Amino acid sequence: MIKNIETDLSNLANQNPKELSRLLTSPNTNIKILSVGVEILGGEVGDETLTLPVFKKLLKHINAVVREAAMIGVSAFYTNKTPPFEIIQQLQFMLEEDPSPNIKNYASALLEDFDKPQIIYSQSNQLTE
Repeated sequence: MIKNIETDLSNLANQNPKELSRLLTSPNTNIKILSVGVEILGGEVGDETLTLPVFKKLLKHINAVVREAAMIGVSAFYTNKTPPFEIIQQLQFMLEEDPSPNIKNYASALLEDFDKPQIIYSQSNQLTE
């Protein structure tokens, strides 16, 4: 069952990412769709205008599973780039105030990763920062 949801949401991310973003910010979307969908959104959709509103909303979700999935989506989306200040700010809040120790630990790890300089190889194989 979960595999079908993953496939459907992945297809939606590739064919109509705007609709996936809308679905994930709709008030009555169930926990399973939110948690699987936000991970897929972060990994497969490259448009920050579609991902950022979802991340901002789901990082504050009442359900810890959804918050954790949102952090996974954030991590995937912001690989090799720095997230906006409001995402960093929310992760800092989660580190300090979230009731879940797992969420606090993951927020700490993400903040540490985002604080490191992003070193990547350019096309000419020279290190760039």
